Amino acid sequence: MHGASEHSLRGLLERTEEVLSSGADASTVGNDLFALALTLDHAHSLRRALTEPVVPAEAKRRLLHSLFDDRLGAEALRAADAGVGVRWSSTHDLSDAFEQASVAAHVAKADAAGRLDDLEDDLFRFSRIVEASAALREALSDPFAPVEGKRRLVEDLVGDKVEPTTTTLLAQAVSGRHRSLTTVLGLYQRIAAARRDSMVATAWVAAPLSEEHRERLTRALSAQQGRKVHLNVVVDPEVLGGVRVAVGEEVLDSTVSTRLRAAQRRLER
Repeated sequence: MHGASEHSLRGLLERTEEVLSSGADASTVGNDLFALALTLDHAHSLRRALTEPVVPAEAKRRLLHSLFDDRLGAEALRAADAGVGVRWSSTHDLSDAFEQASVAAHVAKADAAGRLDDLEDDLFRFSRIVEASAALREALSDPFAPVEGKRRLVEDLVGDKVEPTTTTLLAQAVSGRHRSLTTVLGLYQRIAAARRDSMVATAWVAAPLSEEHRERLTRALSAQQGRKVHLNVVVDPEVLGGVRVAVGEEVLDSTVSTRLRAAQRRLER
């Protein structure tokens, strides 16, 4: 998001955090906010009404409550109030913001249970499974396939091997709000990392890292970036040796395979 939407999103996330801090059930708030996002996806006129700049904020809040007071919890609507009283660059940004607030609520639950690391690792591993299988990616991204069928497929894949919060977020990810499943999984990982103001880094190595080496690399990346880094590790034999690290849009590549390709290009000149 950019411009007015970016500022409005921050306000919505702050209000969601306030609601959770007051004792609201994070799962219920998260589920309700995502249900609101899905509803707005299919209600263009309602999205326009709730984002129209010339309409007073209080009038938009009254409209929201008149439609959803008997369908969603009071805590989720208290958070949603912060979303309909501000400016958005596009109507779709409001739906996207409610989804991000939903994810933030579920992430807060995992954090409170001391399982945030597990959640981030689960999301990363599932994204790797999706990236490695074109058939699975197509099945879970098919806009014409029933959502419940895709969710059952996810449940069959992960079973009880992941956190319940992970299963909830994966069910949201395959709901059809986004064209690219890998993109939405990446977004969810970034929201989880933002919970503790950390960045997501991915390292490609030829063989599994020892815990000591993983911790050293994490500390080095954190020092370089000036903030905490959550490190995901991908074992890829084609790397041969060394390590390639991606942090945001920055890529640090010291792999043997890359150096060999560079040497080959120099010889071919």
